[in-house]
Amino acid sequence: MSFISITYSCFLLAVLGIYWLVQRSTGATGSPKLKLLVLLISSLIFYASLQIQYIPLLVLITLINFYFGQALGTNTVSGSHATNYHLSNEEWLVADSFWNNRRSRLLSLGIFLNVIFLLGFKYIPFILSNLAVILNLTIAQDGANWIRDNLIVTLGISFFIFEGIAYIIDVYRGAPATRNLLQFAAYKFFFPKLISGPITRYPPFAIELKTLQFPSFDRATEGLWLITSGAIKKALLADHIGIFVDLCFGNIERAGSGDLWLAIFAYGLQLYFDFSGYVDIARGSAVLLGINLPENFDFPYFSISIADFWRRWHITLGDWIRNYLYFPLGGSRKGVARTCLNLFIVMVIIGIWHGAAWGFVAWGGLHGLALVLHRLTEAFCENRDGIKRWWQSWSGV
Repeated sequence: MSFISITYSCFLLAVLGIYWLVQRSTGATGSPKLKLLVLLISSLIFYASLQIQYIPLLVLITLINFYFGQALGTNTVSGSHATNYHLSNEEWLVADSFWNNRRSRLLSLGIFLNVIFLLGFKYIPFILSNLAVILNLTIAQDGANWIRDNLIVTLGISFFIFEGIAYIIDVYRGAPATRNLLQFAAYKFFFPKLISGPITRYPPFAIELKTLQFPSFDRATEGLWLITSGAIKKALLADHIGIFVDLCFGNIERAGSGDLWLAIFAYGLQLYFDFSGYVDIARGSAVLLGINLPENFDFPYFSISIADFWRRWHITLGDWIRNYLYFPLGGSRKGVARTCLNLFIVMVIIGIWHGAAWGFVAWGGLHGLALVLHRLTEAFCENRDGIKRWWQSWSGV
């Protein structure tokens, strides 16, 4: 079911009625299992209305991340040897080193399995097609064509995988691993964010689940406003702008240069209204369920630089990239040259994450180059007071 449909409206009303009826019957101190079951079952019904055949896959990914989290979170500080007081200092150091190496291997294996699932269910046709071109393998191209014709991309797989990777890395870094499979599954399958985000981390979501309260009048109004504004963005703005964009790009030979330039800018608006509208409906639905989802857009087209744009556009993806890729690569701590390389790498990966096509790779690379130029310009101007004052003036801005 689509967010912009009568079916979803009826579904959401039914879920809200059952959900808060269960909350009222169990009370603030009652068992949360019924509420979690309502969330999980409703989320499974929502996904089944779109791609029921991939539910076993998502369940498998959920179980893998849950049990890897448990393995990584067992005696996180020092392993089982922490309570063995009969070990000598040398034996303790050896045991601690072995434990840390084991946790590192577990983390690497967990990330590897997540990435394999992502590659296997989103990028295999793209990989096979390129192998066919490079190695002149007809069988590879035939395989790619068969997969495209007979299988469809798993909805939400990128968001689902990124949340799983974030969870096991957080546990590796010291966050507590959950022992509650039902709660973890309710988090992973939470239907407002399941298809297109925003990307959420487990610890804040778990806190939300533990402090659920029926939304006040102000909160309910906020949720309804988010749903309404999201529907307007998607149905009235994005879809109608999309008609013009499709007409122009579908008849390039008849379109003038002015039409094409207008279509390019219109396409940017279409993407923004479509994606931000979806996220607004997701956040509004979550608010009515007593849960806060993070914002994903902060007026990105009012940015004053490419770096500022990426702090405002798809905020949760940017946070994920910074925390789990950019900082581990060294971030900006190893000099300007390394910073520029890291920026370019993460932007190419963001491009690939958005879609399995060379156009997305080029798009990510262009944004990476723009961020590199911005960083080089920033570094050049840091110790030049005259240039800094000019950038801060009305003409520089």
